[in-house]
Amino acid sequence: MKSSTQFVKGTLILAFANLLCRFLGFFYKIFLAQALGAEGMGIYQLIFPVFSVCHALTASGIETAISRFTASRKEDGASFLYAGVSISLAASFLTGAVLWLGAASISVRLLHEPRCEVLLQILAAAIPLAAFHGCFSGYCLGRKQTAVPAAAQFLEQAARIGTVWLLCGIYVYQGKEITPSLAVFGLLAGETASSLLMLSFVSPGRPDLHPVSKYLKKCRTLLSMALPLTGNRLTLALLQSLEAALIPLCLRKSGLSTADALSLYGILTGMSMSFLMFPNALTASVSSMLLPAVSEEQARGDQRRISLTIEYTLQFGLTIGIFCMGLFLRYGQQLGELFFQEPLAGRFLVTLAWICPFLYLTGNLNSILHGLGETGITFFNQLTGSGIRILFVVFLVPALGIQGVLLGILASQLILSILGILAVSRHVTPSIGLDSLVLKPLGALILSLGGVELMKHLCPILRLGGELFTLVLSICLMAAVYFLLMILAGIRKIFRL
Repeated sequence: MKSSTQFVKGTLILAFANLLCRFLGFFYKIFLAQALGAEGMGIYQLIFPVFSVCHALTASGIETAISRFTASRKEDGASFLYAGVSISLAASFLTGAVLWLGAASISVRLLHEPRCEVLLQILAAAIPLAAFHGCFSGYCLGRKQTAVPAAAQFLEQAARIGTVWLLCGIYVYQGKEITPSLAVFGLLAGETASSLLMLSFVSPGRPDLHPVSKYLKKCRTLLSMALPLTGNRLTLALLQSLEAALIPLCLRKSGLSTADALSLYGILTGMSMSFLMFPNALTASVSSMLLPAVSEEQARGDQRRISLTIEYTLQFGLTIGIFCMGLFLRYGQQLGELFFQEPLAGRFLVTLAWICPFLYLTGNLNSILHGLGETGITFFNQLTGSGIRILFVVFLVPALGIQGVLLGILASQLILSILGILAVSRHVTPSIGLDSLVLKPLGALILSLGGVELMKHLCPILRLGGELFTLVLSICLMAAVYFLLMILAGIRKIFRL
């Protein structure tokens, strides 16, 4: 019972922090889109695959290993943390130096955009900070202490937004051009703020690392899990970087200019995907707590709990995903036009709405598999997904344009979910039927959409408050009806975890 309470409490804390950060980040993206324009957003988005490569190389594998070993060996948590921090910081300082010195070559030869050079040099300073922050977050999540990571997440977002807003105000006052480099300075400020908070409020105690042989043993133990994870994630990050570089390049082969190709890339990644990933705040919170929870259950040999965890994770992901699919299919065009003043953002959102049930499942399934120690399976699955997207970009985008990118995203997410479900199925003793997983959410979705339209028809006063008011009210009514129907259908069983 105590474990269940900790899981739900930790998930709720992270969910609240994620939702708040996504809410702030969403309006931050609107601000950036207006300040930088679609082309500027495209240039800014190009650097994130590079950041993913650097983070995969220096921190992500260590962070996951710290979380898993802290959860399964609580008495050695501090020792694993300090060993992990030392490894991660050494790697991150070296990687940051390489990125700083090689920024010109990377921007020209890999990203095919010389204007990214300055952005990459600023980004290099954020890599050690992100590594430090990640290690401490992994330790806290391993101990199911989510308050500090949640606070750090909020502070990071607030510092990022505040810094960019202040810099943009200064540039406008001085009559200077607002460039994507200001947004990267905001990223650096956010990582600095979150790292300082972690350093101030996380007190793991003194590690038992003496003599040196103990320290080396902890390092070897961490690396036994972290190195395969790092190799996997580095490979995937490199493929994502390749994909990010290929999209504008292949769009130019379809007949677009450089500016138009970057603009389309910016609209897709900086605008439409912002909407699509907003609900992921809930599923990402569950994902963060799943790895230590499953690791703990596996250490106790509790197969029944593992089975229930997997089933309720599937039910939660499909419940949220099917709702968001209907939401974006019905209101995606209006959302894109109203918030970004960009019809293409709405069109992309409607097209990508179909991936919601699969998108919100994938991260949780991967966390479960990591918790079970089956990192090779997740690597193969993600490698397959990246390969599918790249093939679609290379072979379809020159002929179909941006539609080839959208089709690749749809196909890869479908395959990823199928592979993930097949991988966890052998750990499941089924107790939830297909009706609860799919049919009830689909029925609730149809009834909620129809109910909202009926209410708007019967009560014309609901349409008198302007376009924004009507849109927000419609979405709120749809959500209320949908989740009320799901509660009546038994969704509250999820919280038995």
